[in-house]
Amino acid sequence: MALSPGAKVLVVGNGPVQCLAARLAAIKGYETTLACVATSAATDEKVLFDEAYPKESLPLSLLIITGESVDEAAVGKAINEAEGLIVAFDSERTLPEPSMKVFMPEEGGSLSHVSLMSRSLNGQGMGFTATAAKTAANPEIWAGGDAAMAAYRLMEQQVTARATAVGAASTVIRAGTLKGGGSGDASREDGGGERSFLNPAFYSMGQQDLVNWRLLYDCEALGVSLSAGDTGEGPGFFAALTSTDRIGPADSHRGGVAAALVEALGCDVATGKDFTVRTTESREFPKPDAWPALFAAAV
Repeated sequence: MALSPGAKVLVVGNGPVQCLAARLAAIKGYETTLACVATSAATDEKVLFDEAYPKESLPLSLLIITGESVDEAAVGKAINEAEGLIVAFDSERTLPEPSMKVFMPEEGGSLSHVSLMSRSLNGQGMGFTATAAKTAANPEIWAGGDAAMAAYRLMEQQVTARATAVGAASTVIRAGTLKGGGSGDASREDGGGERSFLNPAFYSMGQQDLVNWRLLYDCEALGVSLSAGDTGEGPGFFAALTSTDRIGPADSHRGGVAAALVEALGCDVATGKDFTVRTTESREFPKPDAWPALFAAAV
């Protein structure tokens, strides 16, 4: 069943793509809970809110799920009341099966739809060149590898099976190399970017360069292309040339991935399917009402 604004959505995972999915879900009107660990809570909150979308303006709360300060009753309530679940790991991690059983309970839950972020797993465009660029230029390049791809395949199988067992629909959103995610220069009238994306504090995180290529990327690489199935490819021979601000064949903008995860919750045509997100050159990000047509055209 497609969810409507006002439904309760729980977002689990880590990193900027998880935070951006939570922010976009809240902007859409879902009652959103971001499940976070104690060590990342302050950083997560810093990038989630800004002048365009201050904390008090969004139906978005952070819930610490690990550590001594965990409110077990609040965690259990958030899990049992969640009608939508988004799973999005920025790092190359997968959701362990025991965690699936926690976040998708067989009894007492309200889950209707699960949106899962996975990766491009067909092996195209991978190999030595991609691995070398990942080591030398950008550690966030998706270069595959037998162990990593096997882990993602297993997670997909387990999550979709678990969703079926609890009576929920599921959608898999596939990403290649995650890039971008901040609002760019959208706060300036003559700037470029997308106001719904993360606070520019995002640009002070992670690897730093003389020129902040992530901000440049967020101004120029806002186009989204969706295709059905596992159709993405790795960076291939041009991995080193497209490792940062240049758009490469393996690129998946965090904004496109996060928006696809959110929009799939309320789009019947996305149910039971998997989609690959690619980045295209554009200074305009798709509006929320464009996503049903994007999903339909990809099927």
